[in-house]
Amino acid sequence: MPLRPIKLIGEQKRVLFLQVTEPIQIKGVAGSGKTTVALYRAKHLIDTQSNLFQEAKVVIFTYNKILVKYINAIKSSISGGYNEYNDEINPIKPIGINGVSVINFDRWAYHFIEANGIPLYGKTVMGSSQKNLIASVKSKYSVHNITNKNIDFFVDEISWMKGQAFQNKEEYLDAKRTGRGTSDRVTKNDKEIIWNIYSDYNDQLISKGLVDFEDYALLCLKIINSKINFTPPFSHIIVDEAQDLSKAQILVITKLVSEQTKSLSIIADAAQRIYKSGFNWSEVGLNLRGGRTIEFKKNYRNTVSVIKAALSLLSNEKDKTDFTTVESARPGGDKPKIAYFENWERQCEFLINELNELKKNTTINSTVILHRNHTGIRSIKNYLETHSFEVQELFDPSKIDFESDKVKLCTLSSVKGLEFDNVFIIDLNDNVIPYPEGFNDPDDEFHISTERRLLYTSMTRTREKLYLLSSGNPSRYLAEIDEKYLDVVNRISNQSSFPDYDLPF
Repeated sequence: MPLRPIKLIGEQKRVLFLQVTEPIQIKGVAGSGKTTVALYRAKHLIDTQSNLFQEAKVVIFTYNKILVKYINAIKSSISGGYNEYNDEINPIKPIGINGVSVINFDRWAYHFIEANGIPLYGKTVMGSSQKNLIASVKSKYSVHNITNKNIDFFVDEISWMKGQAFQNKEEYLDAKRTGRGTSDRVTKNDKEIIWNIYSDYNDQLISKGLVDFEDYALLCLKIINSKINFTPPFSHIIVDEAQDLSKAQILVITKLVSEQTKSLSIIADAAQRIYKSGFNWSEVGLNLRGGRTIEFKKNYRNTVSVIKAALSLLSNEKDKTDFTTVESARPGGDKPKIAYFENWERQCEFLINELNELKKNTTINSTVILHRNHTGIRSIKNYLETHSFEVQELFDPSKIDFESDKVKLCTLSSVKGLEFDNVFIIDLNDNVIPYPEGFNDPDDEFHISTERRLLYTSMTRTREKLYLLSSGNPSRYLAEIDEKYLDVVNRISNQSSFPDYDLPF
């Protein structure tokens, strides 16, 4: 994955010269250079808003630790000196944005909370431990039908409730669950029981001296609101991939920027929202309407062949009200290859053959293999290594070298913001994506939509070649992509006998 030198063009450059006081929003489609613009906006701010009396304090909050690693790898090559009225570039400060912090929200919040006297090390409950704790609380209310919903429903609901920063039961009872289709799928009486489970779960956390990740934002708000003379630490804040932050996290961020500047640059794409954290900007006190919002419609990354296939998938979304129209800036390109196999072994044989073909014509250091989960990543890692391929998991930022010659491995949810020449998405099976355990009921529109947008986001990571591979019962999403935009390179004999995709697994 070579780190390419970048030059802003067209609508991207306009962002540099938007107002530096009051919030602004950049709505950008996949491949429009949103993360690139975040870096150049930061560079422009630190170069032009510092003076002899006060240095600009700029921070970029971004989506995850892998994207943070990537940004830190390229930020030394970011130059300033853009001219608003012509194409001249005359840097006034040294290249690089070394004075800008780049961090994901949870990491920043962790250190902020600890710095304010609340130790968190080893006290964050997650995964199976969190599920077990919720399950034990839920069991007390087993006479109520709502508790028949699976544990993931309650994990999602509690996460959403904390993300909404509800202060009391009445706020929760009155709230609509954004994105859950035509109804909340629960009655008011159900919500009463859910609130009791939520309260008991929080009491259990407190009694055990534990927190969960969603508590981080709430603790930050509590600390900030308790300080009469709290001084915001930043003069300018840029939020990349803002659509995946919760209301509580955005509320914290709004309190971290100077009252003198109120300089928030919100960068988002509703089509790439992959977490169930929906809210609107007015709920957090941000007015981003009219001239405070600019749209990036041009996709500079994907060829028109790839983007047509990806948009064909996205067209199945029922609610497109916040989506930005996509205009492809790269003509031509190969159609994405789609291949169906009867088992995992056949899929891997095809993968090996394609990797070897790519090696004949170019290096494969800008090639990534994506899977929905970490178990699948570990399996393909072992397989590739036994076939003499050097691989690198994009998991631990301290061990990632984006410019290594190794084939990269990554989960679908961690690849956002990155790009590669060649992208393989494997095990596109209906018991893998949509993620089976994420269903709250057999026809969970919200979960199906979230997983569809996750696949769309992953498809748009490629600059050149895209491969969509299935190794069993194909994911329902493959049938949603118009086949005229695909190059079908393999089918299996009984493919037509697969059942309709009306069940999660």
